[in-house]
Amino acid sequence: MTRARVDYSDGSDFRGVGFDPDLPVAGFYRFRMRSGGALCGVRIWHGAPHDPVTGEELDRSPRWQALVNDDPVEIERVWPRCAADPITDAEYRHYCRTQTWAQQHAPDSALADPRRKADPLTTPLLF
Repeated sequence: MTRARVDYSDGSDFRGVGFDPDLPVAGFYRFRMRSGGALCGVRIWHGAPHDPVTGEELDRSPRWQALVNDDPVEIERVWPRCAADPITDAEYRHYCRTQTWAQQHAPDSALADPRRKADPLTTPLLF
């Protein structure tokens, strides 16, 4: 058995290796809403909430918020499970466009609703 050649006596700070699961990190992530479901994009940010009907910014205190393919979800539903797979803004927009396409052309597929389990016989293949 060999040991790692790390000198812990030099006073280095090793706390930057992981992340705090209780404190969300703003950004874009890839996530599955359920086992066997389609991949979707998640956006997490800290700010004032928006009215779900009109989309106007509400006069409330800032809080952590999350969107799954531009649909609001509770932050506890996605964080910290999505933290392991960060993506870019362009990839997030691609997941949003894919869901919009699927809602119009394949409404029964898992791509149209990320909470639905993917059926390999009915889910359209994206190349």
